[in-house]
Amino acid sequence: MDLLEQYKKKIKKFDLNHFISRKNYKIASAISALDTSFMVIDSYINEPDIKLNQEGYILRLYALLQALFVSIDSLYLLSYAIANSKSFININNNSNLRNIRYVRNNVVGHPANRSARSDISYCILDKTRVSKNFFTYYIYTNNQEKTCSIDINEIISSYLKEAIAFLDEIYKISLKYIPQSEIKILIKDVLDNYYKNGHFINELNKFIDKYKYEYPSAKKEQHRIIWRYDLVLKLDAISNKNESLNDVIKYCIGLELNKMYKHIYGKDHPKSKNLELPSMILSLYRFLNRNPEYIPYIDHLENYDDPLFFESLKELYEGVSLKKMQGAMDYLGFLITLYMGNQSEMIYAIALPISLYRVK
Repeated sequence: MDLLEQYKKKIKKFDLNHFISRKNYKIASAISALDTSFMVIDSYINEPDIKLNQEGYILRLYALLQALFVSIDSLYLLSYAIANSKSFININNNSNLRNIRYVRNNVVGHPANRSARSDISYCILDKTRVSKNFFTYYIYTNNQEKTCSIDINEIISSYLKEAIAFLDEIYKISLKYIPQSEIKILIKDVLDNYYKNGHFINELNKFIDKYKYEYPSAKKEQHRIIWRYDLVLKLDAISNKNESLNDVIKYCIGLELNKMYKHIYGKDHPKSKNLELPSMILSLYRFLNRNPEYIPYIDHLENYDDPLFFESLKELYEGVSLKKMQGAMDYLGFLITLYMGNQSEMIYAIALPISLYRVK
């Protein structure tokens, strides 16, 4: 059975009419959107294209990218509707799925104004290089041009594999959703100890053991809790002689633990706002406050797979270097080292404080 047929069967396991008749429109709308995405993908793959002109290829490309984008949002919605959490779908662990969001926004969403905070980049689809299997677009900034070549079959396959695994998992939960009272107590113990004395590993392992007991098939590809647990262990294992950098790592661990807490409770831990900013991050924030022209670059540092991630990181590093802000230089320099080592998960965790910056 091919992936598309598996995808169709997983969607059909959810009885759309059942949820509509019980006025559970949240689940019904998510299932309906997924079923629509199946139809779009099926048409894209299986309908003959021998009579299509270039305009036809572009029209089908737009429909496909939008359908995939909406489908990812529908998976999130289904997770919230059934389990009151998005922790059961982990798009962050699939680079191709993350890339779907960027590609859709670049090509279909808002190519003429790609940056959320200012006009830092513009995207242009190469209309002469759109086929059923591939297309190309360009990203322009003030300083450079970047070419992005996209394998359509690859992103379709990645979406289908991730969606099939997720739908399997969330269907099991929908049959008999497990109360989280004990899980809530254990994750609270983790955060309470972290804020009290910085020691949390024993409590964290107890929480994960219980979580895996409740969800025995849990994998980090579907469960954000498992993915963030792995991130925390990797962060905790970092050994560095720079105490200021160690403070950043401890702070980032706190951010990840709080996100785990939020997955379970649906809200931040009460003490999360009391986390003291490390000196390196404060240094970067001060630089951004005093040099707002650099703020647009941080939009591209939220995800390792953003086509302008490294270019934006270098621009920021050069900016803080000109101002001789040593703390910010050390922080961004560490991120550059991680990037050169292809440490995508560590980059996500260590760069998270940058995405939390707010203009003052």
